[in-house]
This record gives sequence, structure tokens and C-alpha cells, in this order.
Amino acid sequence: MSDKVHFQTNIPVEVALKYGDGKEVNGQYGDQVLYTLTDGRVMYVPPIVKRRIEELGIGRGELFTLTKAEKKNGTRRMIEWLVAAGERGEKPPRGSVPAATSQRPTQQRDGGAVSGNGNGQRTNSTYDAKGFLVTNHGQLLLQSLAAAVDVAAATERYAAASGVELQFTSEDLREIGLRIYATGLK
Repeated sequence: MSDKVHFQTNIPVEVALKYGDGKEVNGQYGDQVLYTLTDGRVMYVPPIVKRRIEELGIGRGELFTLTKAEKKNGTRRMIEWLVAAGERGEKPPRGSVPAATSQRPTQQRDGGAVSGNGNGQRTNSTYDAKGFLVTNHGQLLLQSLAAAVDVAAATERYAAASGVELQFTSEDLREIGLRIYATGLK
């Protein structure tokens, strides 16, 4: 069974498709599109992401970035998928394009680290040309620190709603993030 890409909110993931089109499937979260990536992993995305990939003309083997972005609309949280095409020689790089907005609240978060950079190659360099972390451990550390910020913010909101004054320091966030990271290495 192939490894599955787990998209964490607000963490861009660089991928490249092994085949030009995906397979439409009905999954646990409704209609989805299954893609096989060049590094052997698979990803499941909403159908709107497939439409954005087609609109941007992203072909087989081309690197692009997917971000499962959390957006707030008043007190409601929603998911918006961002698709950003990579650089392509003669064509200028394209920016992020919103792909979908889901009305589903984001109380659950996907777990797991994203391995590799999506193009089937492992690299020893910590950053790619755009400055993004591309090593397995670099991605895991970035996701762990982002999760620490999310957890701390949610905890502070809960404490405030309960009438308790609580504020995390940067040292607290570092410690939480490193503990999450260490757990992910096991």
C-alpha cells in the first residue's frame, strides 16, 4: 500500500503527479480524486482541486504546491485549497490560486508527516530554490512547530472562554513543537 499524503492546514506541500489525471473515488469524506505522485505516494483531494490543476495546465511530472488553507468567516472556519503551479521554463511562474472552499469546520486535523518533496527525489539540501524546506525532517519540524502554534492559540482561546488568563511564550511554543517533532520521529 502506498503512503498517503496527509495535508495539515496552512502547510504547503510540493508534489508532482505521476499520471496526468486522477481517479474519481467516493471516500470517507465524500467525492474525492485519487492521484499517484512521482515518489510513489498517493493523495486524495476534493474534485475542485482536480479542476484547478486542469485550469492551470499542470501536467504529469510538474512540481506544484498544494495548501489546505484554513480561512475564517466570522466565527466559522472553512477550508480553502490553494494550488500554485511551479516554474516552467519559458512560462512565468504562477501564483497561488484558490481551488475550493469547504463549509466543513476544521476541528479535526490530519496527523502524520509529509515525506519527501513530491518529485520522487530525496535531497540533502535543507531548502529548495524558493526557500521551502524539502527534507523529510525539515517538513516534519515545520509541521510540528506550526501545530504547536495552533495548539497554543486554541488553548489560549479556551482558557479565555473559561475565565482563565493564559499566555504561551515563544519558549513554550518551541518546547511543544520539539516534543511533537520528537514524537513524529518514532
